[in-house]
Amino acid sequence: MRNKNFFVQHTILNLLLVLAIGISVILTGFTFKSFGQAEAPSQAVAQQSDQQLLKVFRPTQYVVTQAGGQQNVILKTDAVNVKDIKNALTSADFSDAQTETVSTEQIEKVLRLKSSFTLRYPDVVPLAYFNMRYSQQVDPQSFNFNYFVLAMDNSHNGYFVNTQKRQIMSVKVNKLNNNKVWRWVNQLPKSAVVNFKTYQGQSMLRYTQPFKLPVYSYLVNRRDPKTYVSALLGTLNQLVISQSGDKTVYTNKLNHQTVTYDSDWETVTFEDHSTKNKLPKSYLDRLNLSFAQMNLLQLNLNDTRFYESQAGGQQVTYRTYVEGFPVYFQSESGAIHIDMAADGRQTSTYSLNELGVPVPNQQPDVTLPATDDVLQQLEAAGVKPSDYDFITPGYEWLISKESQAAVNMVPTWMIETSDGWQSVDGYLAKRTGQASPTN
Repeated sequence: MRNKNFFVQHTILNLLLVLAIGISVILTGFTFKSFGQAEAPSQAVAQQSDQQLLKVFRPTQYVVTQAGGQQNVILKTDAVNVKDIKNALTSADFSDAQTETVSTEQIEKVLRLKSSFTLRYPDVVPLAYFNMRYSQQVDPQSFNFNYFVLAMDNSHNGYFVNTQKRQIMSVKVNKLNNNKVWRWVNQLPKSAVVNFKTYQGQSMLRYTQPFKLPVYSYLVNRRDPKTYVSALLGTLNQLVISQSGDKTVYTNKLNHQTVTYDSDWETVTFEDHSTKNKLPKSYLDRLNLSFAQMNLLQLNLNDTRFYESQAGGQQVTYRTYVEGFPVYFQSESGAIHIDMAADGRQTSTYSLNELGVPVPNQQPDVTLPATDDVLQQLEAAGVKPSDYDFITPGYEWLISKESQAAVNMVPTWMIETSDGWQSVDGYLAKRTGQASPTN
């Protein structure tokens, strides 16, 4: 049993967390300084940030599979009918959860299920987030998933799919008006023809035909790096300021914390090397903590989505999303990237640039090739599957030639290698020693 002193300290800590909710700057500083002292945010903090969490961890795309087997991806995740479908799922009754480990063929069969509607997440998320979003009580059992397939054939079946661990949790979905929901599903604006194919041992979304995406332009809001410094470390007159090349380093020696401003990438990096820190144990707790720290900095998260996690949630990346696709080159790693070391050390990198208001542009839509065409292009250039981890369509963050205050979001195929993400065209140009094509 914990001793009395520890109990008193723990009680005081919880009271401080609750009292600090209304004082954002103090709360932000406290959260970072006390990293690792609790594995998940307190109930009060969780209630405060529910809406933001549901927004950041919501599906980024939807897939409709017709009775004949044709599949289309839906990118308009804010369409009115999506909200109607969400409300219907919220009113449904989920029960009889059964989990099993299956083959890649069985995964692909479920993802290609005829007459179905699929929620697609960019990486696995805890089932607890689905329960929160859709007001369900499916027993999570530490289950994580990246697809939810809802059968619309009156079988009343639903399937949570984890393509990484090859696991499927099947559920019964009752009290759902299938005919009405299927009508809403078929009214959604379809964007591209797709299917699912196993590639390098994992099922992936395959674009079977060339498809068009628009170019978007936005004004850019740039946050002052000193805002992060004062919020995370304290007032400037308490800090040691030094230069490391083009980087400015702010150090608080009392608590072993630093903030580094990188003017080249327009990022700030917070590092906490306190020996008091501990790594949260579960995947859910690590995502909760990464989100709480990001959310408490009062960032504009309207366009920010959870993108991926690595090492069991010790490395978490959030990116800006445009029309269901992730944005690349907003910073070196992503819009926000958080590392949690095994010994509790924590590093968080934040892009100072965020999307502002959209502005009109005169650029025509960009036609992207089908997935197989991109794979053949890479193979023809001598690129082996072992040379890269993944390819995906996305938006490239490019400064507008007309205005330095604006940014163009240009659709392109992206490739992930050991050097990070880059456009396929740029990657192939580097391999042949040519200049990268300009947009």
